[in-house]
Amino acid sequence: MRLLKTFRFVTALVLVGSAVSCNSLLEVEAKNNITGDIFKNEASIQQALNGAYFNLAGIYDGGDGGELLGGDFLMIPSLLIFESIFEVSWDDINGATYSDFTERNILATNVRVENNWRRAYETINTLNSILLNIDNVEDAGARDRIAGEALAMRGILYFEMVRLWGPQYSTVGAGTTDQLAIPLLLEPVEAPGDAPARNTVGEVYAQVIEDLTEAAAFLEPLGTNGTSLSYYTCEGYLMRVAMQTGNFADAIEHADNILNAGEFSLATTPQDAFNNTMNSTEDIFAIQQNAAYNAGNISTGTGLVNFYSSLNGQGLGAMRVSPFYLNNLFGDFDYSPEFSENDLRGTVDTGVGSSSTADNISAAFYTNLLNDITVSPSKYMANDRVIPIIRLAEVILSRAEARAFLSPVTVDLVALDDYNDIRERAGLTRLDASEFFIGIDLYDSILVERRREFLYEGILYHDMKRRNESINGVPLSDPRFILPIPQSELNAGME
Repeated sequence: MRLLKTFRFVTALVLVGSAVSCNSLLEVEAKNNITGDIFKNEASIQQALNGAYFNLAGIYDGGDGGELLGGDFLMIPSLLIFESIFEVSWDDINGATYSDFTERNILATNVRVENNWRRAYETINTLNSILLNIDNVEDAGARDRIAGEALAMRGILYFEMVRLWGPQYSTVGAGTTDQLAIPLLLEPVEAPGDAPARNTVGEVYAQVIEDLTEAAAFLEPLGTNGTSLSYYTCEGYLMRVAMQTGNFADAIEHADNILNAGEFSLATTPQDAFNNTMNSTEDIFAIQQNAAYNAGNISTGTGLVNFYSSLNGQGLGAMRVSPFYLNNLFGDFDYSPEFSENDLRGTVDTGVGSSSTADNISAAFYTNLLNDITVSPSKYMANDRVIPIIRLAEVILSRAEARAFLSPVTVDLVALDDYNDIRERAGLTRLDASEFFIGIDLYDSILVERRREFLYEGILYHDMKRRNESINGVPLSDPRFILPIPQSELNAGME
């Protein structure tokens, strides 16, 4: 499915103002070109931005699929790092299009690879058109806000894509910054043209930083900016970029900018951070869903809920987690979270039934209703709930990791406090500095804490990739852990 072969401009009511859909990066039907006439004033440009949000959230738009942050950008990374069928017995019948990822045998023709690539570049093209025509917004305040949100969204999309479709950023030895990753398109595609060249890893990361930094400057006066992309979202993503590139000093600075603002606080329990109908106190950025507009469930066959949830009427429960994995009962798992019995993040509700809903479950896992010897994670149980993308817990643990890494000998007390704040919220006791022989011991403990806190949120794959860890002896630098360029693009001449 080529990304820009056919362009259509769709206008809908309420949530989605506009969405640009296309099939190939290489060919466009001129009669369907997006031009400045569509982006002629604040109302039409805001409408287009609403459509870009709609796509970023993966709101169900029919059979084309591609759920981005509302689905595959979180789920595919989780599937790629399964240790074995003894961790998760993925339902290959109901989740067949995802089996390539669990088996680390990803075909260029995989429909998930094609659809997410397509929808991401559709959205980027809309954003490029918004930015090209931003001067048509007469009100200066609205102009800065729209430009900031568009730049932030473009930076986020390129960052998520380069992490999935490109090798890990590295300047060590021969490095990877000169290796090819994905095309950088910074202007609207308005006419047929030559196949765009892929840009290098270093070029994509540089553009991501530029977009997010410029967006942060536009959005800082707006504070939390409601449920839209905000200054704090930009800082959170810049923190992620710094962590991914090993720039821990910058990661600390971006984390501090969020933590010192006092705008966010940890939810009371780990479970309180999920399945909310509106943002929790720790949501820095989250995908907004309701009964009418969402990434899908069992009725559409799309979205996180369809595959993670086994609740009646919500999902297929394809994500079937072995309860033995959660506490590493037999010691067979290198990356088990090793939950203790006191850890709220490892609790299992065994009393669920066919009438159970997301409001009835307060445990971290519950018996999978379609396979009762396994359990379902409870982070994504219903499609009318918010999907957290950047939580305060991630900012706290990222600062802790960065500070502890930079203090391998002496225990960093700020890192220790951060680490303890997450432990305490999970029902565990705070630890004293004397319990760590040297600073690197705290660092290692923080990595375990990240495994516990972010299980099945799509974060741990990127953690492991930046540290070049291995699954079953295969390092994540291996091409099997990188998504291929879609076959349709290769057929059209992309190298």
